[in-house]
Amino acid sequence: MPTVLKRTLLFLTLMLAGVALYAFWYGISADKYDETAVPYFEKHLTDITSWKYSKLKPLLTPQAQTEFETKAGRATFLLFTQLGQFQSSGKPQFGAKGVEFSEGLGDVDIVSYTVPVVFDTGPAVIKANLVINGDSYIIQHIGISSAVFAETTE
Repeated sequence: MPTVLKRTLLFLTLMLAGVALYAFWYGISADKYDETAVPYFEKHLTDITSWKYSKLKPLLTPQAQTEFETKAGRATFLLFTQLGQFQSSGKPQFGAKGVEFSEGLGDVDIVSYTVPVVFDTGPAVIKANLVINGDSYIIQHIGISSAVFAETTE
C-alpha cells in the first residue's frame, strides 16, 4: 500500500475516533447536568416567565441582577412581557459547559441550556447560562428569542 494512502487512512481513522470520543464525552456531560438542570427549569420556569422581577431576582447572580436593574435591562424585561402568559415548555437541551467570570462570584462553572417554550403569542426559545451552585444553579444570563420581537422592531 502506498505511503500516502496509509497516512490518509490513519488520518481519517484518528479523525473518526476523535469525533466519536467527543460525541461520547458530550453525551456524558449532557446527562450529568440534565439530572439537575431539567428539574431546576421545571421548578423555576414559571417564576422566570411570570414577568415579575421580584420572582426572577432571587434566581439571578449579582451580576445579572445589576444588568437587569439598568435602564436597558428594565427595557428588555418590559419587552419580554409582550410574549404574554406562559403556556408550556419542551425539554431543556444542554448546550455546553464552560468557565465564565461573574462579578461578585469570580470565575464560575457555567452550563448553557435552551428551552423551547410556548406563550400566548406563540413559540419562543429561552437561552440561559447557569452558574453551577452546588446541586443547584443561579442564572448568569438569560435571553429569549421569538418572532414577536422581530415584528415589534419593524
